[in-house]
Amino acid sequence: MDARYADAAEKIVAKLDRDRLLDLGVGADFWHTRAYPEAGVPALAVSDGPSGLRHQGPGARDMTDSEPATCFPALATAAATWDPELVERMGAAIGSEARAQGVGVVLGPGLNIKRSPLCGRNFEYFSEDPLLAGTLATSHVRGVQSTGVGSCIKHFAVNSQEYRRFGNDSVVDERTLREIYLRAFEMVVRDARPQIVMSAYVMLKGVYCSDNRHLLRDILRDEWGFDGVVVTDWGGMHDRAAAYEAGCDLAMPGGGTHLQRQAATALDLGTLREGRVRESARRLVALAMAHAGGAKPAATDVAANREVARRVAAEGHVLLANDGTLPLAAGARVALIGQMAERPRYQGGGSSHINARRVATMRGLRPGWAYAAGYDARTGRTTRARVEEAVRAAREADVAVVVVGLPEAIESEGYDRADMHLPKGMNRLVAAVAQANPRTVVVLQCGSPVELPWEKDVAAVLCAGLGGEAGAEATVDVLEGAVNPSGKLPETWPLHADDAPCAGCWGEPHRQSQYREGVFVGYRYYQTAGVPVAHCFGHGLSYTSFAYGALAVDAASRTASFDVTNVGGVAGAEVAQVYVEPPAGGLPHPRVQLAGFARVELAPGQTRRVSVALDEKSLSVWDDGWKLVGGTYQVLVGSSVEDVRLRGALDVAGKGIAAPGKFAGTWYRSLEGRPTEEDSRALLGRPVPPEVHHARGTYDETDSLLEMAQTSAACRFVANRIKGSVERQYGDPMDPQCRMSIASSVGCALFGLVNCSGGALPAGVARALLNLANGRAPWRRGAGADGAPGLTGRRG
Repeated sequence: MDARYADAAEKIVAKLDRDRLLDLGVGADFWHTRAYPEAGVPALAVSDGPSGLRHQGPGARDMTDSEPATCFPALATAAATWDPELVERMGAAIGSEARAQGVGVVLGPGLNIKRSPLCGRNFEYFSEDPLLAGTLATSHVRGVQSTGVGSCIKHFAVNSQEYRRFGNDSVVDERTLREIYLRAFEMVVRDARPQIVMSAYVMLKGVYCSDNRHLLRDILRDEWGFDGVVVTDWGGMHDRAAAYEAGCDLAMPGGGTHLQRQAATALDLGTLREGRVRESARRLVALAMAHAGGAKPAATDVAANREVARRVAAEGHVLLANDGTLPLAAGARVALIGQMAERPRYQGGGSSHINARRVATMRGLRPGWAYAAGYDARTGRTTRARVEEAVRAAREADVAVVVVGLPEAIESEGYDRADMHLPKGMNRLVAAVAQANPRTVVVLQCGSPVELPWEKDVAAVLCAGLGGEAGAEATVDVLEGAVNPSGKLPETWPLHADDAPCAGCWGEPHRQSQYREGVFVGYRYYQTAGVPVAHCFGHGLSYTSFAYGALAVDAASRTASFDVTNVGGVAGAEVAQVYVEPPAGGLPHPRVQLAGFARVELAPGQTRRVSVALDEKSLSVWDDGWKLVGGTYQVLVGSSVEDVRLRGALDVAGKGIAAPGKFAGTWYRSLEGRPTEEDSRALLGRPVPPEVHHARGTYDETDSLLEMAQTSAACRFVANRIKGSVERQYGDPMDPQCRMSIASSVGCALFGLVNCSGGALPAGVARALLNLANGRAPWRRGAGADGAPGLTGRRG
């Protein structure tokens, strides 16, 4: 917190009465904090913005109704660049557009770890690896904040699924929490000093993140030194009094008064200290003074921002396979197949949806290429006639370029994917075209891994990700060789979703998310267990080749230095990755983990000496604190986690960690099969809390109207009315924004629906619905579910 604003905020807050203090802790509306102009407190405007600005003005009709802005590639695609400098430029461009529109804080980036390939929001997160995620997110935040606009990192923490995100309990041991799920947040907080941290919807170890003292005060504020504002995710304030005590400053959105009444009652009862309310008020006033629309809006260079978007998209392309067909030969006859070449999937669904200014299409860029739609881009379905048309076009061409991907209705915020499959119609189309023309190139437009059953039958596979408004331009550049692909996968592509170690204890139908796999997430599991994958972490091909040599590991500085040479005929960039293999023994640990990386651009024949400092946390474990583990480490340098070119050794002074007997005979020693609840008990060091599914008589404020509608006619009636209204608003029940809006209203926890309603659903009405669902009189008050903190004026 800037001392200039902190001192001024101290004086202002000292003069505010209790009612104003409590009002200050709840938003004024959906996008603004409260203003007290006469007291010198301006209103702060915030907007979604991890991959572009979604600024909604007054009277916005729905989630898609926002001001025009540059649509940058999704963070999953930006992460594939492994280029911190470029990601910082992207952040700065977003910040400049925010400032131009009078927005003080951008809500992004998201730092959650990709635990499962099926999380519906994976496109909005960087990686399965905390070092890569933390490095890139630090750059993104620095870029945004270099413009004078604040950045809000989210969702703190362990928010790795969309199913029941308002009521899911993340059961995770402290070591896994620290090493995997908090590590990226810690890096950004310490190194980039974001202005805001957004708490996640979920519970952590039985306590909602908004109310979680261990997470928000002990770790974030006291241990990491964060002195900025903590805001809830929209609707995610569970217990206003407990949240104040935990260090959560702001409940968003605003519009209601039940949270203020909740806090006032707690103050009267003495269960909430006024000092905590004043602490939050001081932080909020200082933030508003620093970043409110008074941050002098300035013009932004739209053309330059689009060029940054195009550059990120180009560097984010990952060439998964290539038999030499790419780049396309000059003058080649090309058949362009797939409706996504005409109606591209270029961004994710949900709160990150951008009203793009100008979206390029592959068909529009190359009108001279033969074209066949092949399928319906909205559903992925095809017909016999469409397949036959595509086959004819492919047979008459030198090369067939088939564009497929995940339709918006499959991949979005608000719900998870059921599997890793592309639509059946797309797979059918690719198989038929590949049979007609062996020189078939497949371009993938998706934000998450997909199964590729036809991969061995095609000439090349190019993952374009979700490339933003200029993504098609980048794809054409890569196909034709104007850009040499240099992207690397920031996450493993497993053969099947069930290969992930969290399968079986993740997502639907569980009310609990048991992190049984511990630290064995992503490649940390696949490489240790020897499980084959479709494409490994860090993989990505180029149109040239690179040679590595002359590795030297300096123990004093813990630095790996080596040569990288472009031994091919065209200029290119290589992402050199450095992994460490820890000494044997001690706590169960992955076979390898990323310790550093460097992106190197090289002309043909050029050699550069590269030095990579090894991340100290990659040489440490959490054991009641970070402890550097002594011993001899193997240092592995290469082009991916599996493509290791150089090996060295690093001796680290220090003590080893004794191997606890509790892990003997558990999954964590063998990694065979899947971890059981008994294994999880050993990991946690305590019994696993029972997973309780609610029914009539036991429903509480964490249940949704849709869940209670199964046994309650009143809840069913209200749920149907809300659902019908949302569907009429969007006009298409399969629209991802429509599905997300339904999941975030009738599908979210009852307390969250009250919070998001802006007073339209009073807490008393919600309490009556809850009572009816439980077979009680609607007016009943009392302890238990009916006395839930989110639905009463007192703490339950």
